[in-house]
Amino acid sequence: MTNTERVINVLLDLLHGEAMTAETLAAKYQVTSRTIQRDLKSLRDLLAKNDPDYTYRHEGRHYQLTPTNQLQPAAVLAILKILIGSRALGRSELDLMMTDLLALLAPDARDQTKKLCLATLNQYLPVGAGQQDLLPRIQQFADWIATRTTLTFTYQHGTSLGIQDESGLPIGLYFDNFYFYVIMYSDKNPHRIYRLDRFSNLQASTADKFKLDYQRKIDEGRFNNKTYLLHGGNEVTYQFRYWALPQTALDRLPHSRIVSYYPDNSVLIEADSFEQGALMWILSQAEHLQVIAPPSLIEQVKSLYRSALARYQ
Repeated sequence: MTNTERVINVLLDLLHGEAMTAETLAAKYQVTSRTIQRDLKSLRDLLAKNDPDYTYRHEGRHYQLTPTNQLQPAAVLAILKILIGSRALGRSELDLMMTDLLALLAPDARDQTKKLCLATLNQYLPVGAGQQDLLPRIQQFADWIATRTTLTFTYQHGTSLGIQDESGLPIGLYFDNFYFYVIMYSDKNPHRIYRLDRFSNLQASTADKFKLDYQRKIDEGRFNNKTYLLHGGNEVTYQFRYWALPQTALDRLPHSRIVSYYPDNSVLIEADSFEQGALMWILSQAEHLQVIAPPSLIEQVKSLYRSALARYQ
């Protein structure tokens, strides 16, 4: 091995992120510690001249290269905990993402972060959508959205509509409560929502081609803020009196606000969402909530409660 080859190999060793001693490197390359010291000085001088995205560290007897743009361990841990808690991905895809994210950390931080995730991983159970690989499909839809490609497809609806052949122009992609969703545009419905895992027979359309004025493209963030688990029905602004901890409602219903306070520590909250999601939220709160407006929503809630009570007669 030539001197140049050895210096390159030492650099590659350090790029792995592990802290190494001159003695370890000398034994590996069968040279003296003095020779390795010269190699390390050459690398240090080279790095100083070229200002790469790595920091050269010499602590005690150890030498190490660490990326300056490296993610903080807490950030990687937070991302992994969110991924695990979402239960959206199958175990194989979760493991793949975990490996890629952990590779961004220094070895010592990598081991610590992995250990903090193992207990949760041992009990990991993905939702039904996680039984198929979602990452390739996410990339597929991202490409179709970017190229404004009209699609034909078969879709499994969760309602009485069952399985249907449809077409549409994908214009948005978002995640909410376990699942990824695609926003589709068509002449019949400008903002129809589909669950990513329920598509089959996806193909670029050679016949129907929908064109959308992208100045009127949907604001995904605003749309998602109006969605609580379900996105069906019309948008509705509603008010309800709430006897539980107000922050619970404010967190679950983005952009909701407290309108007034009552002497019994209850509050009047105003929120905006789609009807189906609003009803699901209202019913989930049971005795802690009373709808105040609009009258149409009050009647829907009463009807649902009557139907539920009838099952116990």
